[in-house]
Amino acid sequence: MADPVLVPPTPTINQSDTPEQIAATVKNVQAIFDKVSPKIRGTPTPETEPKTRTAASTLPEQAKEPTRTPEQPIEKAPERPEARTIPSFLEKALDVPQVKAETPAHEEEWPEELPAFKSTDEAKQRYKTWRDKYNSLKGELKAASSRPSADPQLQEKLTFLENKNKDMEAQLSRFNVEMHSEFQNRILRPMHESWNEASRIVKESGGDPADLAKALALSGKAQYEALDAIFEGMPESAKIEANEAVRSYRRLDDQRRRALADAPRAAEALRKSDLQRQYQAINKQKEEMQAMWEAAGAKLRDEAKVEVMQRSSDPADRDWNDAIDADEETSRRLFLENTDMEKVAMACRLAPLVDRYRRLWLVERQARLKSDGILKDKFGSEPSLSESGGNTRNGLTSVSEDLKKPFSEVFLREFHKQRSQGVQ
Repeated sequence: MADPVLVPPTPTINQSDTPEQIAATVKNVQAIFDKVSPKIRGTPTPETEPKTRTAASTLPEQAKEPTRTPEQPIEKAPERPEARTIPSFLEKALDVPQVKAETPAHEEEWPEELPAFKSTDEAKQRYKTWRDKYNSLKGELKAASSRPSADPQLQEKLTFLENKNKDMEAQLSRFNVEMHSEFQNRILRPMHESWNEASRIVKESGGDPADLAKALALSGKAQYEALDAIFEGMPESAKIEANEAVRSYRRLDDQRRRALADAPRAAEALRKSDLQRQYQAINKQKEEMQAMWEAAGAKLRDEAKVEVMQRSSDPADRDWNDAIDADEETSRRLFLENTDMEKVAMACRLAPLVDRYRRLWLVERQARLKSDGILKDKFGSEPSLSESGGNTRNGLTSVSEDLKKPFSEVFLREFHKQRSQGVQ
């Protein structure tokens, strides 16, 4: 933004000023204009010396005052160049956008197809460049492959951690083998029992069990000599029992050492043994459940005489027997193979209701049989009302036909017949 144009006030020149004072005042005003306003045609306003006036022309003879000492002229401030400014609408019109030089497109280093070279020299130069880059990359690859993959200290630390991890894994495997129930029942527990038996015999025979432990810690000929020294002086029967106990202890201890020497393999064998034992237990449980299911079916069919479980020997009732087979298969799968607890919950809810439905059906059946008996007695024992007067065959035939008809039809027919005959 351009500096505001300051207009200096109009200088006041008194009539009593001397020519030197008037010249200094004019010069100061000109300096202020040259400092604030832009210079015209690059040069300041020319300085003009004021015309000197005589004392006779300016002041009358009577008004003359004593002369004053001339004051020092005001020094002119140093000029500084000012920036040329133009109006804003001209700035926008004269503003020319800068055009960036277009950079040439980057040439692909390895084009998909062989480019067309302008000359043989260009082809040779391009081939040389490619060959140099290939050799450089080949050398870098060879140097990288020959260089160790990691820091030697880091590699040593990793090796140490791997070995430590293997040792811890082996210790964990040995611990799992020793704590396994089958290993304890088959090896550890009998081995401790044999040791306790041998130490008891030695102690009761006057020996020291600690010497026996030291002797068993030896191997080869030294062990046998140490055992002979311990058993010397013992009764023969005690020697025999002690030898048997020691033999059993050494056999079991040898099995323990072999198993712990290859703990991962022993742990895998024990795991397979556990799986096999669990499989056998599951099969045994399944057989027991199958027998339980069959016993329950026989009890309901033979003892409770559940009607829907009774089979028919009539070939015409094949559908009935097939329905019984389907019900039994559904019951077997629900009891032996089902894993959906929602179905089990539904079956448990329906089970107590079955007996109630059965009792309702039995009551309804008894009532139906009773009504059938009443109808049979009523329509089967009465004399015939036909005009034949004693033809019972026709009467029985009509009764059998009436039994095939709806009860309401027969009842209304007989009701109207007896009413027409005057029977109240």
